[in-house]
Amino acid sequence: MRARSRALEAASTLLLLACAAATARAGEPARQEDHLFAFAVIADSHIKVSTSDDYRYIKAESISRELLANFVRDINSHVPPVDFTVHLGDITEAGTLQEFTWAGIVLDSLDCPLYPVVGNHDNFEGDYKQNFLDFSGLDSTHYCFDYFGINFIVIDCTLPRYLPPYVHCDYIVRTRTARDLAAKPDMPAIIFSHYNMWERYWNATFDTTEGYAEYLGVPWLREALEDAGNVLAVVNGHVHANRVEVHNDIYYIDVNATLVGRPSIRYFYVYANRIEVDYEYISDETLFNHVKGLCPLCTSCFDRDSVCAFVDGTVEDKRFTIPYDGKLAHVSRRAPCAFELDISRDDRGRLTATVASERSGVLGLSLYDVRGRRIDACRVYKGEEVLTVDLGSELPGLAGLPRGIYFISATLGGATRNRKIPVL
Repeated sequence: MRARSRALEAASTLLLLACAAATARAGEPARQEDHLFAFAVIADSHIKVSTSDDYRYIKAESISRELLANFVRDINSHVPPVDFTVHLGDITEAGTLQEFTWAGIVLDSLDCPLYPVVGNHDNFEGDYKQNFLDFSGLDSTHYCFDYFGINFIVIDCTLPRYLPPYVHCDYIVRTRTARDLAAKPDMPAIIFSHYNMWERYWNATFDTTEGYAEYLGVPWLREALEDAGNVLAVVNGHVHANRVEVHNDIYYIDVNATLVGRPSIRYFYVYANRIEVDYEYISDETLFNHVKGLCPLCTSCFDRDSVCAFVDGTVEDKRFTIPYDGKLAHVSRRAPCAFELDISRDDRGRLTATVASERSGVLGLSLYDVRGRRIDACRVYKGEEVLTVDLGSELPGLAGLPRGIYFISATLGGATRNRKIPVL
């Protein structure tokens, strides 16, 4: 009996290990305790209609829209669910209205809010970024949003019209960023920027060289970030590579392009005392291999033999932990609860939200547009196991919404669920 018991124990252990491995492959972070929320970051999709690829910069332009659609599908099916997605700019190749229209068709398929950043390639039209603003629904290319106790700041260092090789990191940008940080000094902050804020000068096609005028003004911005004392990380695109460096306790994180090298998505899992950063390759092997196959064909890369590995980064560049002093511990004193959210519409067009969970407590409901701007919010008490809420009564902002994609976000017991509601 004792031998049989040991055998059963060993078999159980193997089963648990196999389940853990399967869960990790499905996208769970390495550490299995409950996280507060998760978000995805992508960059540099360079949406363009093209029948050929750009061999100078190894960009798979012929399949740029198919690649972006694969990224969206992977984010939508990710386990655990993604609360929001950030696109770090160069959404388009030339900033034309048609390119933004194509990008919008794909990105509107996301099942979570999108926070876009303007890139230099979104700014070639000389329209003072109007095409980007129309696409994003924003009134400014510099904006902030809070989520579960973290202050997210989107900054814009592009010129009114892009002029290579300059970054427009002037006094106004630096002052506004410092003001946004000072407004919430007790909140940890993450900066999203198209441009990298550390003068590494690397790119998929350029070696680490010095003297680019592009980065004039950036050291002063870094000083503002360091002086604030609450910046955890700066996350950027532009350089078409996965890299991370830590300077004066700030993580500077590069995110690779969607159509260069080995396409991957960065996922951020936020806990009360740290952020786990991970990555996953896109799921479509045909698309993946097409992009990877361009690496040795590059006509201007500094090292064609190793450019794919350079773009991809090391293991340390792709999986790491950002620690901090537990400022989010107050958000959830216990593990986030499990709950289900269902949105339904009856024959008269009335929207209701049904929340099912064993947990009782205050339920927060928020209405967002597709770009993550909050339109309305309410709080109701959930006492029973299944609660049905008339959203029209609790969220008056639903009335008279223009056609488009919107989201209902429900928060209960330290957990969040998002559901899409199209308005036709």
